[in-house]
Amino acid sequence: MNLLNHEPVHNLGKHPSSLEAFSAAQRIHGEVRRSGMSYRVQLAWDGKRLVGRLGGAIFGENVYLEAHQGQLLGSVASSGRAFALHAQHGGKRLQLRLVGAEHGSSAQLEFSEDSASGWAYLEGVAQPVEVKFGPTRLDARTGSEQEVTLHHPGFAAWVLAAVALVADVAARNAWRVLLDSYAGWAEA
Repeated sequence: MNLLNHEPVHNLGKHPSSLEAFSAAQRIHGEVRRSGMSYRVQLAWDGKRLVGRLGGAIFGENVYLEAHQGQLLGSVASSGRAFALHAQHGGKRLQLRLVGAEHGSSAQLEFSEDSASGWAYLEGVAQPVEVKFGPTRLDARTGSEQEVTLHHPGFAAWVLAAVALVADVAARNAWRVLLDSYAGWAEA
């Protein structure tokens, strides 16, 4: 699967928003886990676009990313917030930025043969990131409390690492909203 030489991102407002539009696409599925919580990952790759959903019916995020010359560009959006994503791969390094809503995030990973490591900056706090790649599975950990597992048909490592980081950030934001709503109910 070649991620280079794809058309640039055009008009993100008119992109397909469901997996049904990608019936022949290859799938990535998995979850983000934290003690007592789980957040689903369901994405499809059609050769140049990565489209799908993170989370569930509540706190769901629509994902639309396009590959263009070693970059993934696009958006992660739900009804309450939206993030613009820019991931760039060069050599053995991946740099990722999510910008929008209240909090922006960034990450930088260095790749070795079957792993990657680096840092994610979440709400101004640096968290270590460790990623292990298998032929059809990715296992990642951000900080000490959150894990991401992705199952895939053999995608490029840097694309999978970007998906894992995006899923991690989206899950953190969803859980923050959930905990804030519980705190609001307790005060009422």
